[in-house]
Amino acid sequence: MRSGLGRWGIGAALAGLLGPVGMMGVGSAGCGESAEPADTTSPDTTSPDTVADTTTADTSGPDGADVADTAGVDTADATSEPGDTVAPSDADTQVDAGDTVAPPNKLGAVHTFVIEPITVQSGQERQVCRTVNVPAGAALDIVRFESRMRGISHHFNLYKVIDDSAMKPVTESEYEVHDCAPAAEQLRGDAAYIYGSATPDRVMETPSGVAFHLEPGQRLILEYHAINYTTEPIVANVEIDLIAAAPEVVIEHYADIMWFANWGFALPPGKETSDTAKCSVPYDVEVFGLMSHFHELGTGFTIDAIRGGQSTQVYEDDDWKHPAYEAFMPPMLLAAGDALQWTCTWNNTRETWTYPNKGSKDEMCMVFAAAYPKNTKSAAPIQCNLLF
Repeated sequence: MRSGLGRWGIGAALAGLLGPVGMMGVGSAGCGESAEPADTTSPDTTSPDTVADTTTADTSGPDGADVADTAGVDTADATSEPGDTVAPSDADTQVDAGDTVAPPNKLGAVHTFVIEPITVQSGQERQVCRTVNVPAGAALDIVRFESRMRGISHHFNLYKVIDDSAMKPVTESEYEVHDCAPAAEQLRGDAAYIYGSATPDRVMETPSGVAFHLEPGQRLILEYHAINYTTEPIVANVEIDLIAAAPEVVIEHYADIMWFANWGFALPPGKETSDTAKCSVPYDVEVFGLMSHFHELGTGFTIDAIRGGQSTQVYEDDDWKHPAYEAFMPPMLLAAGDALQWTCTWNNTRETWTYPNKGSKDEMCMVFAAAYPKNTKSAAPIQCNLLF
């Protein structure tokens, strides 16, 4: 078992490390997982009746160009593509706490970002990115995320840039949808993961008085990983709505995603293997959601909260395609020095060793914990990468 704390001591050591896991650094990261074609007929989880009249759908690319305005567009009809043959399933739509009742926070303006359709050839996968600036007029306190993947999916991730370039206008080449190295910025510590989806449709909301804070003009990185298991080319795209709190909502805490990653395992062929890792927190946090992540060899995932030396299991799941999101209402307190400990179990049915890395045929073992500082309004994102 490995334990430790990323970004507060291991960043320099990890940033240039090469080996079977590739180049790993520290940063706020994450990836949802769904290695099957997305369902273009999945129900729309958007709830426009809960959004204030001041909602907008305008966002800015280079020189203030509109990124998307999807008002009145039937996205299911507009984005259905040949080759998407998956029947509708309840598993295809992941709705987190708050979607079936009145939202915890009154909703305000909607800001929509897109990755336009890309083509994925039969038996291939693509990782594409786009960098955008949020509107420059005022800070945004995001209390609801709604994402829609159409055509085919593996996962979609959203990061906020936190390095010295965070407020710079994006260039045309950065704004253009392009093939990219996944998670490169957050593994360097230059960006922080704030949202991800492993299902064609997902909705995530924050608790009352809690928001993900974005500065005026801050850079966001949209990252989309699509895998085509079919015999024909498939066209795929992504839309995400960032819904801000209404102006009258009082935000007391800024949330982030704690990203805990275990990169220090190896899976021998033809065997079942389990590996356990642990990361502690440097300040008191309130955790309001947990989600797991591993790949297709994964058969079991558990998370224990270690508080005051006592361990309690708080999460269990075995679905690598559509990992469960466990919401905590009221949130779960982790005091400074407390930890999350997680165990991944895999069954390596292959004839070769499998190692941790970022490809779909590699393996991962990660925890995403939605949390906010208990005693302050904001704090540095908690990011922990463990190698050995």
